[in-house]
Amino acid sequence: MVGNLFLNLYFLGILAIGYNSFKKIKDSSYFFIANREAGVLQVTGSLLATVLGSSAILGNIAATYSIGWAGIWLLFCAAFGLLTLLPLLKKFEQFKGYNLPELLGNFYGNEVRILSSLIISIAWIGIVAAQIMGAAQIMEIISDFSYIKSVIISGIFFIIYTILGGQLSIIKTDCFQLIFILLGIVFCFLFLPNLETAYVAPNLFNEKFNYMDLIILVLTYSSTFLVGPDIYSRIFCAKDSSVAKKSIIISIIILIPLAFILTKIGIFAAGAYPNLTNGQSPLLHVAANTLPKPISLLLYFGLLSAIISTADTCLLTASSIFTEIFTKDLKTMKSIKVTRIFISVFGIFSILVALKLKFILSSLLLALSVYSGSLIIPCFMGILGYNFKKNYVLAAIVLGGGVALLGKIYGGPNSNYILIFAFVINALTLLLGRKK
Repeated sequence: MVGNLFLNLYFLGILAIGYNSFKKIKDSSYFFIANREAGVLQVTGSLLATVLGSSAILGNIAATYSIGWAGIWLLFCAAFGLLTLLPLLKKFEQFKGYNLPELLGNFYGNEVRILSSLIISIAWIGIVAAQIMGAAQIMEIISDFSYIKSVIISGIFFIIYTILGGQLSIIKTDCFQLIFILLGIVFCFLFLPNLETAYVAPNLFNEKFNYMDLIILVLTYSSTFLVGPDIYSRIFCAKDSSVAKKSIIISIIILIPLAFILTKIGIFAAGAYPNLTNGQSPLLHVAANTLPKPISLLLYFGLLSAIISTADTCLLTASSIFTEIFTKDLKTMKSIKVTRIFISVFGIFSILVALKLKFILSSLLLALSVYSGSLIIPCFMGILGYNFKKNYVLAAIVLGGGVALLGKIYGGPNSNYILIFAFVINALTLLLGRKK
């Protein structure tokens, strides 16, 4: 089968880059932050490739299929989150660590570092699982593999690739993968046939997505770009704050038109194929039934590239952060060995979660809700220079994360209010423990 051949060649090419990076890893800085040598092109490519995972593409179009033009808010909120990050970049210049929990440890102490490491590592299993689910859906179409077999193969591939080169290989391949991503999405958009029945009034709010939903999206999604372990891992790879700033600005400029393009594709899918079930991806259905075969194949590999770039970043983030709980310091060669073990462990757990869950966006938003409810405000306030008593910070993290998790589990019309309350109780607990 032609699809199997292209898929094998693609995977082999990515693994070859990973192996080449494996031979160049001289110390831990190469493995965890690409030796802080990334330029504008590399950081921009890696930022965009990380943002444009299965949630941003497959999830965005699936949401648009359901809620209309309001689906455009997902990438708008991502761009807004990056925009709010720009004023903070100068504050990272003196930071010599590798990840966000180290930053929190500098602010509030070792116990906060350990607790934040646990929360991020566990929550990020859901995000990696979402990428595996997206990859499996595409592989099922390209190849003759079943969904379950595709989940297992893609998960194992993510594990091996991340183990090999760490951040050094991720930074190298992200730019290459971004080209596939952009070409696939743009050509899909250009080759959509005109369909008058697909017209939907461009209302950004409707009965399925209201102002309260937007507030929740900003709190739980935009905030992860302002304070996010994956985004920060890109920033820490940059040569300096100037490189990081230019990369973020370019990323924002690219995300805005992409938001329109992805939403327009979702609107087309809703008009052309109005009777899809929840288990069917509108984008993949459009690719299979509307686009010319060469364009659909390009789109499939673009999507696969998007998923791989996000999955390996998230997998390395979760594993390296968890490693630090045991090693206390990532600046040793031993930390690389331990991280590689945890990459395997977290990868296997992500595969199991992917086999259990059915919906990509729900998996992602559950993980992000817990993370944002617990850690966004403490980290942001620490960056701004505010200081709080350690026990109050720990309490704020537990209460905020717990209430956010309750809100997602509870669901229903009141879940949004519960999520907002998670941020309120987190902030109030911090304020009670503010140091003068």
